[in-house]
Amino acid sequence: MPSRRLRVLVLCVLFACTLELLAQRGAPGQQGQQGQQGQQQRDAIPAGSRVEYKTFQSKLLARELRYAIYLPQSYAGSSTRYPVLYFLHGLQENEMRWSTRGQADLMLDRMVNAGSIGEFIVAIPFAATSFYTNTRDGSEPWEDMVVKEFIPLIETSYRVNSTRQNRGISGISMGGYGALKIAMKNPEMFGAVSAHSPALIEDFSTTNVAGRRLQMFEALFEKIFGMKQDLAYWDQNNPLSLIKNTGRLNGLKIYVDCGTEDEYGFYLGTKALDDILNKASYAHEVHLFPGNHGWDFAVQHVPESLQFHWRAFKGQ
Repeated sequence: MPSRRLRVLVLCVLFACTLELLAQRGAPGQQGQQGQQGQQQRDAIPAGSRVEYKTFQSKLLARELRYAIYLPQSYAGSSTRYPVLYFLHGLQENEMRWSTRGQADLMLDRMVNAGSIGEFIVAIPFAATSFYTNTRDGSEPWEDMVVKEFIPLIETSYRVNSTRQNRGISGISMGGYGALKIAMKNPEMFGAVSAHSPALIEDFSTTNVAGRRLQMFEALFEKIFGMKQDLAYWDQNNPLSLIKNTGRLNGLKIYVDCGTEDEYGFYLGTKALDDILNKASYAHEVHLFPGNHGWDFAVQHVPESLQFHWRAFKGQ
């Protein structure tokens, strides 16, 4: 009997530990199993680069926020100031997904080791489901957090070459929307912007969203943009509206790609962006590749955007 009870106790403990591990894996901001697997893959590469997960206190949002920082191979043993790429995660994602799901850090390491690009820092803030936008009522200034708190934090805490040419911004889905919008609103800050599968909406009737997903977006957009009042605030923050004034972009370099089978229909918004820039004879890169939405698509094209940003850092 004691032996049987011991076995039952051990099984209960193991079951509880399993539940705890599963909970950690699903909790945004905790490294959990995905982060550990990513680090194991990283350790297999002969490189000294690191992805670290940290927090900072946002005064604007009155809360502690998480972020990820990729430091290149030579960072620890060097006094060099590096270019920096700010990457914005997608909806229902977090600051870890760039490395754990996209494995962009491993791609970056391999490209650096192959000599196809040079080293730079990548910084990724957590931004919940904010669309990187200040809420219309002013209660949650997420865009200001990125521009006025997070970027200054990174550039005073790490050795960053904080010039316009050496500062880029990128993102995926919601983060692609955020990267384009923030760069277009602040062209004096960024030399280049890129976006994978950006949430670009020219006409809400063309989006492929229905059911519960549509209800979620309606509630979310109402909270952020106050769209039941009117579309004025949406338009003020819509990259497809901002891009029409190409004269104020100050030569901002632009790269966008999207899948032709994107489930949300964002390829239509991407094509609209391309049409606007073509009509204005503004130099840019827009690509519609076969594929669906999100990281399944983006992992195939992250090397292109990394190359794009390295060329921009080099003034090419």
